[in-house]
Amino acid sequence: MSFISTLSTAGAGNPEKLAPVFLWTLAEYAFRGVPYGILLAAVLEFYKPLAEPSLTLDTRQLGIIWIALAAAVAVQYFISRKAYFSVNLGSYGIGAEGRITIAEKLRRLPMGFFNSRDQGSIGAYLISDYANVEHMISHLLTQIAGAVIMPVVLLVFLAFQNWQLALAGAAVIPLALPAYMIAKRIVISVGVKHHKAKTAASSRMLEYLAGIRFIKSFGLTGVRFERLEKAFRELKRLSIKIEASAGPTAVVSTIILNAGLTVIIVAGLAFLLTGRIDIPVYITFLILGSRAFEPLIQAFIYVNETHYYNLSVKRVTKLLDEPVQTGGGAPKPERFDIEFRNVSFSYNETYVLENISLKLPEQSFTAVVGTSGSGKTTLTRLIARFWDTCAGEVLLGGCDVREYKPEDLLSCVSMVFQDVYLFDDTVYNNIAIGNRTASESEVKEAAEKAGCAEFIERLPDKYGSFVGEGGSRLSGGEKQRLSIARAILKNAPVILLDEATASLDPENEKHIQAAVNELVKNKTVLVIAHRLNTVVNADKIVVMDRGRIAEEGAHSELLESGGLYRRLWDEQQRIKDWMF
Repeated sequence: MSFISTLSTAGAGNPEKLAPVFLWTLAEYAFRGVPYGILLAAVLEFYKPLAEPSLTLDTRQLGIIWIALAAAVAVQYFISRKAYFSVNLGSYGIGAEGRITIAEKLRRLPMGFFNSRDQGSIGAYLISDYANVEHMISHLLTQIAGAVIMPVVLLVFLAFQNWQLALAGAAVIPLALPAYMIAKRIVISVGVKHHKAKTAASSRMLEYLAGIRFIKSFGLTGVRFERLEKAFRELKRLSIKIEASAGPTAVVSTIILNAGLTVIIVAGLAFLLTGRIDIPVYITFLILGSRAFEPLIQAFIYVNETHYYNLSVKRVTKLLDEPVQTGGGAPKPERFDIEFRNVSFSYNETYVLENISLKLPEQSFTAVVGTSGSGKTTLTRLIARFWDTCAGEVLLGGCDVREYKPEDLLSCVSMVFQDVYLFDDTVYNNIAIGNRTASESEVKEAAEKAGCAEFIERLPDKYGSFVGEGGSRLSGGEKQRLSIARAILKNAPVILLDEATASLDPENEKHIQAAVNELVKNKTVLVIAHRLNTVVNADKIVVMDRGRIAEEGAHSELLESGGLYRRLWDEQQRIKDWMF
């Protein structure tokens, strides 16, 4: 990956934003040599009476030099302060913009992207990967640029004093390149494995925390979670390896670069004894030469770190290059009938739906039933375009859903699923997500219709009460009712319900069924039903079996046909009579 590409990713697609950061850093490093030059002038003033005893020490000249030195230190302080704030405010400001860019990118990606990756890998984009990008900007790229410019300035100045001696000192720099190349290969090779180990450890940690209640319920709190422990041990092993393996080459390059001053001392002494340079020039090389190689040593270390952090840049760049869901030029739909036309869909080359054709008239109530894994939920996801079909079309208002802008399509659809997620925010804000422009009275009216008002009034701060991450401070039924309140507030013409009452107690089911009845008035409704008695009044019941439509019709028609629906119905009726 080129340096410009790295800057483009680090700058959230606008590398020019980094220009002030680099300019102030370069100015800081370039000016660092000025005090040494002034100090050198003072040394030479002291040397003059020693070289020519007839001369006296020019105290006036020394006074001017000290004043110049004080001014140089003051200017250096100003430049260093400006560079410090430019680097930190600039890099972290750009980092914040970059994270927002990544979050926006993730929002526009199809659900297939998220299904093909685990949570740790996706979370790493916003957390560890962009933290590495920020570190590159604030601590590495700018420091490398500055650490290179200072030796260049000093060596060019020394070349004007004596180019042969300057060249002799600079000759050690190419000798350190083989060690650098070896370290680069090691860092990249081990770094890729280390990145994967960090992602795996993060994924296993999230898995452990998400499953902690199940671990406790099975009495495993005193037992090690082997997958988590194995991931951490592998991360430890590779962390040690990446530090230890590149260490020897760093030491070698440091020794070689430090030898540059030794070369200047020895070669300079030979030049002095043969009369090719005089003592003032020799002193100049000793003072400035000592400052020429230290920044290069730091630059070599920083460059190797950059190769490691650049792996995160590559991940972020690859993410930003992922194709997003786009739409055609179709205007926002005005009709809300739905049609599946010869639709097929697969997950990881395994077909879940095969050649499905189905019509849902506008403002109709259609139920989808069937055994687990028959493709019921996939139908709803295709309508909302969480995924795109592998073959065929899903039409809304007579137009392929892929022709609508994603935001126009989703504005027409409300979804209430069995697994409800609430944000760690207030009750009010969790409902208002359904319509950010809604007034307070509209939010509370939606809560009333969804049967939420009763339990909200019991909360400590009522609508201002925080629900906890994922709604952890509320019961399952309360979370479901809040999700229905969201949908009521959104008031979309298409409603997709993934059996919201399947795992609730009878009391909550009664409240939620009343809320659902309020939600679906005058809407095009598709319900995934597990309890068949909840959909006996549907306009049409579609029975799915192994990714195909086995039969469809009204409840009475399906019972009379004696097919799969009749068998499912009879089984559920027998279950009602079970006694324990």
